[in-house]
Amino acid sequence: MFHYILSQYHLQEKDWLFSDPSPVQVGHHFELKVKLSQPATQCPRCQGINFHRHGTTPHPRKVQLTEYMGLPCFLMITIERYRCATCGMTQSSQIPEQLVLKGHKDATLLKTQIIRRLTEKESIKDSSHDLNVSPHSFYRLLNQMSTKDSFTKLPQVLCVDEFKATKDCTGHMAFIAMDGETHETVTVLDDRRLESLVKYFLKFPREVRMRVKYLVMDMNYSYDKLIKRCFPCAQLITDRFHVVQQMTKAFNVLRVQVMKEFDTKSPEYRHLKYYWKHLLKNYDDLSDTPFYSCSLRKWTSSRKLVEQLINYSPILYQGWQVLQLASTHFRNKDSQAFFDLIESLNTEILPETFVKKYQFLLRKKASIKLALELDYSNGCLEGMNNKIKGTSKKSHRNL
Repeated sequence: MFHYILSQYHLQEKDWLFSDPSPVQVGHHFELKVKLSQPATQCPRCQGINFHRHGTTPHPRKVQLTEYMGLPCFLMITIERYRCATCGMTQSSQIPEQLVLKGHKDATLLKTQIIRRLTEKESIKDSSHDLNVSPHSFYRLLNQMSTKDSFTKLPQVLCVDEFKATKDCTGHMAFIAMDGETHETVTVLDDRRLESLVKYFLKFPREVRMRVKYLVMDMNYSYDKLIKRCFPCAQLITDRFHVVQQMTKAFNVLRVQVMKEFDTKSPEYRHLKYYWKHLLKNYDDLSDTPFYSCSLRKWTSSRKLVEQLINYSPILYQGWQVLQLASTHFRNKDSQAFFDLIESLNTEILPETFVKKYQFLLRKKASIKLALELDYSNGCLEGMNNKIKGTSKKSHRNL
């Protein structure tokens, strides 16, 4: 194995002495004992060039390599010391930095594997178990790689969102900002509260903050205040996904209200409970392909199923019509027709809770119009948050 290490790290074989090129198992790990004998070339004190051997270091240097036969493997390096014949100063042979950096315990090849695993969608606990290293090795490397924000540059399109983080974060929610054009992460903060966000972004000079033209966000009220205090030249864009989500939530609340009017053992109750996803689809996208419904006990299609469900209640039919029209206008990017429909909603026909959820979008009228005119969205952030959630759930299951 040591011959492979020499070739992998481009080390000179003449500088190393070893009795066994293969690691020896010691307890629950392997050790590979070698001796570094690289003579000194010049004395740093007197600039002398004459040296003689002066023993070895009292303890070998322990360097962790990549795993060997499923167990941790360590390189035990005994380092020779040399004494200057002129001034008597002693110095040790220097371990090549391509093998291990000064003051570090992990070999560079092991660090390369750690960095590669950090880029994958996998929890640190699982990765550290596969590499037979402690999770602290991952965290140490992350801290070494992390750089502080320079506060000299902000993108023209800034996408902001929050995600559920670790328990040590303030409020258990973290904040993430990303460039809406290049999809590069701008910053990740451990506090999503308005005071902390304002304090952070005010560290950027005013001329830098004035370069931000658009701020893409969900319907969070605190983020709406952020643009007024930190980005005087920016316009607010409401993410399109959250607009559609608001409309579907309004209809789902209405569906549940209608469903509860029926007996729990009735077929209407059962159908509205099981086939709610079909009601949220656009009518033109519904399939005519027949399938057998165990609940209906007959062959049907998605289109016929929806036509049957909406006829269970006139209120449900009216709400479904509003959802279909609003979704069509929104998909066609017709903001005028979209908001005219919302303004025309009447509480005498539809429940007040349903109408209020739609009329809430009128407060975001300017930002929603801008979202339909431009192509910017928080899709890049939602994808990043899904990766974070998937990794955290997998790590939680392994605890």
